[in-house]
Amino acid sequence: MALSVNSLFGAVEPVVRKHYGLERKRKKPQFKSIFNVSSGGETVKHSMEFGGPSQLQLKTENGPVSSVSITQGPNKTWNWALYAGQITISYELAKDVKYGQIKTVAGSLGRATSLTPEYLAAQFLDRAFNSSYPATADGQELCATDHLIVGTNAANGSNMLSTAAALEEESLEDVMTNLRTMKGPDGMITPFTAEALIVPSALGHKANKLSMSDKQVGSANNDPSVVKGIKVNIFDFLDSSTRWWAKTDAPNGLFWEFDEEAEFLEDNSITTLQRVYVAFFRARWGCEDWRAIYGSNAA
Repeated sequence: MALSVNSLFGAVEPVVRKHYGLERKRKKPQFKSIFNVSSGGETVKHSMEFGGPSQLQLKTENGPVSSVSITQGPNKTWNWALYAGQITISYELAKDVKYGQIKTVAGSLGRATSLTPEYLAAQFLDRAFNSSYPATADGQELCATDHLIVGTNAANGSNMLSTAAALEEESLEDVMTNLRTMKGPDGMITPFTAEALIVPSALGHKANKLSMSDKQVGSANNDPSVVKGIKVNIFDFLDSSTRWWAKTDAPNGLFWEFDEEAEFLEDNSITTLQRVYVAFFRARWGCEDWRAIYGSNAA
């Protein structure tokens, strides 16, 4: 029994939904292991730091308590961005029962909707060391050596190796040491730890070796590894094959908020006997606190 035109038109939607993740069988997107993903509630998202009073002052007997001040840092606004694509299925294509072609174009639309957030999230990290793309409230690139410490009004906050180094045990140890002496918004030391590595696919095997080895990787001595156990996030969509990052335990860091996630619409174009299918999502992403990530701009 021949399929009707309407049934072929209707077959597009389930194919698209399968490819852009509305079915639960799809593998978890990689960027969701790196960014804190949620559904946004605010119309406009603001990112602002407040510098506290630093150390308290000694109070002498019968003397007054010293006044303290809270310093407000600069503000960064994060707006929604809408990404969308469409395909058009003609009456003739459906009437001629070209289901293979319909399935191919529908799957392509779904795949594009599924993978676009991966590329956008990777692009955010790829630009982490590029001053042309300020990504934090203080107007600096995501990873820099001159982030603003709000409480002291000094541009000496750093979340990158001052001398770029390839991913090795020694360079990872340096990052872990630097995180322990990182300064908070009030100018006082706020020790952080490295929770996970973020690496491109080219560094995936090396990162896993560092994470799993009891001893120092590639060493002839018997020294134990102090980086063992760190989680590894391999992000295949990164452009660079050499840059790497450590994700820290800072509470507010890389975020991705969906206003609309993987939506699908269809409509008719009567005068041309076509049916139009649109897939889209609306999201915003960025970094609220540069201390949430520490990078090496290795060449």
